[in-house]
Amino acid sequence: MANSIIMPKTGMAMEEGVIIEWRVKEGDKISKGDVVALIETDKSTMELESDYDGVILAILGKAGETVPVTQVIAWVGQSGEAIPAAASSGGSSAAPASGGPPNTTLSDSEKAYPVPAQAVALSDNGKYPATPAARTLAKEKGIDLGAVPPGGKYGEIRKIDVKAALSGGASGGAAPYATPLARRMAEAEGISLAGIHGSGHGGKIFSGDLRAGGTAARPGAAHEDTRVPLTKIQQITGRRMAESRQTIPEVTAQIKADVSRLLEIRRELNEAAGKAGSGSGGPAPKITINDFVLAAVVKALTAYPRINSVLDGNELVYKGSVNLGMAVATSRGLVVPVIHGAQDYTLAGLSLRAAELAARARDGKLGPDEMSGGTFTVSNIGMYGITAFTPIINPPEAAILGVCAVEDELALEGEKVVNRKKMGLSLAYDHRIVDGAESSLFLKALKDLLEAPLLILV
Repeated sequence: MANSIIMPKTGMAMEEGVIIEWRVKEGDKISKGDVVALIETDKSTMELESDYDGVILAILGKAGETVPVTQVIAWVGQSGEAIPAAASSGGSSAAPASGGPPNTTLSDSEKAYPVPAQAVALSDNGKYPATPAARTLAKEKGIDLGAVPPGGKYGEIRKIDVKAALSGGASGGAAPYATPLARRMAEAEGISLAGIHGSGHGGKIFSGDLRAGGTAARPGAAHEDTRVPLTKIQQITGRRMAESRQTIPEVTAQIKADVSRLLEIRRELNEAAGKAGSGSGGPAPKITINDFVLAAVVKALTAYPRINSVLDGNELVYKGSVNLGMAVATSRGLVVPVIHGAQDYTLAGLSLRAAELAARARDGKLGPDEMSGGTFTVSNIGMYGITAFTPIINPPEAAILGVCAVEDELALEGEKVVNRKKMGLSLAYDHRIVDGAESSLFLKALKDLLEAPLLILV
């Protein structure tokens, strides 16, 4: 009698699966436990193993085809054996080949697996469908059929299932129910099948289940997940970033600035400030590369005020002040304190205010007014070695600048090869407000300022 291979139902919500590829072809001889196909379920990709020995008589589903669960996708039997007529239309294995035992003797869950009358006899208590051989063996060995996972095509308990339960110990407890291939793999890799819940019917363990649920001693074994709730800051940031991505047609332009001279000026300023500070008894705060960037951004925004505008409905509002936001990473998430009226600060004053706000952000002491009203944001992750990225605009602002790492690059000066320090800049802008030409002019102005840092100081 030919036996069917069906699209398995691996979860309550699964309604269909996809045949990724066949590992066999019609006429191939296979053994129980051999992998016949690779299928994709609603959660994962898994290997489909045969429950039978024999020859592949027919393959009904094609690679790439989506098939409802429990529908027959292949038939296995003896060479030359005829297959049921339903095979040509891809019938489901859920229907019995002939009449089954009265439904009044089966539980609701067992009614979903009707069993051919000639193949099954009920156990003495009338609850568990089992073959006569299985019932006889269970009675001889004192095995409760309720503790034996059914392995039959129609949900019936077979003699081999009872034998598997016997191998679990004298107590009669059911042994792990697994395919021969899964058992061989478990034995070879030293994996305990105890505690692994298989993805097959009745908890049957397939080889793919070993990768997902083996013991901790196995390399690559699954470990317990840790669930950590998002902080309020992370929740708010997530909502705003999602809003930005969904509503803003964002474009990113990138440029590199030669900051070799800027680094020299910065060193000279900090050395001079250090000498002056030593006479006053306290260390002078150091100017950072980011301070130079903030100051250069202020000047460039003043020259190109459209970049410093915000969208308010169908109106564009050119802001009278540069309220400069700066992204700060904290233990609670990303926050953006705002330097209001940044155009009124000197480089040293901007450096002090930025350091103060960053410290208050990390300590969780920012006030609402220190985190609102921004007109442009700078996000600097160059300290992590990032050479290019696409920052997400903080609505309703028109743009955001991403500051990248300073890298060594070789350049020609006349006929000489010299080393230059190059820093990447990534400008993400709202194309509803700013076009490509104006954004490019802004980036060019910013590059020129950073490459001639003395202009930032005047």
